[in-house]
Amino acid sequence: MKKYIVIHNKNSRGKKLLKSEIEKLFISHNLSAIVYQTSESSKVGEIVLTHKEDNVIYCAIGGDGTLSNLIDHLLKNNIHEPEVACLPSGSGSDFMRTFAFPKNINDGIKRLKKDQNYKIDVAFISSTNKNRYFVNVLNYGFLADTVHTSENLPRMFKRFRYPFSFWLKLLPAKSKLFEIENDKFNFKNVAFNVSICNGQFFGGGWNISPKSSLQDGLLNIQIFKVSKLKAMKLFFLAKKGLHLTEPDVILKKSNNLSLLTPNTIEVDGDYFDQGPADIIVKKQAILLKI
Repeated sequence: MKKYIVIHNKNSRGKKLLKSEIEKLFISHNLSAIVYQTSESSKVGEIVLTHKEDNVIYCAIGGDGTLSNLIDHLLKNNIHEPEVACLPSGSGSDFMRTFAFPKNINDGIKRLKKDQNYKIDVAFISSTNKNRYFVNVLNYGFLADTVHTSENLPRMFKRFRYPFSFWLKLLPAKSKLFEIENDKFNFKNVAFNVSICNGQFFGGGWNISPKSSLQDGLLNIQIFKVSKLKAMKLFFLAKKGLHLTEPDVILKKSNNLSLLTPNTIEVDGDYFDQGPADIIVKKQAILLKI
């Protein structure tokens, strides 16, 4: 049986867990594990390098950002088709909703014992200043602005940081010029937000992209070509995945894309950078335990 390399994000805004609690959890299910706790992204890279030559399963405990950060370090360190698990304990933990994975960590570890694996796509984004892999959803525009604001809120807001920052940013918000393109299409016009989706859920359960496949090598691109008032209607529809038939939502699919205007970008719930940036898909790069 493979050993689990468990990485718990101590900054996760979900349930607080002691290292001893996590170790006991794995022992109680007869799973061999080495448990690390860290609050620094760079430490995750060091952990990955320590076990690079080992035949192990990497397990993230936290939210979407924790899983995304782990995958980023695995692929940047050239680990071919790493086997990855996730036990959700963050404030959002949206990515694993696609697989109806339990949000309770005790139920989730039981799923890991079933040994079900699924090869999934990831995407890579690079700007002038940064680059990284992401696995779930990228937002470009208003929703990215709200994420950027949420990261500067006091920890007292905890699970409510996203909805609070959403309404805080909404009052002064307005549509902006966006330009995105690849070899098949170009969009240059005013819009409110662009969502670029690999997974299906984000924002604490919004079914933003119900038709997304994690194995087709394509990202689902949604351009909200609307004013602020119309965007609010669409965002409420998007909570249940009912916005895709609206004429003001432009839908595209692509395995590559350039974001050409200097609007805010967030990936998997974390602020990334301002555009311009380029995105490509790495097809079926991760073996995910579901």
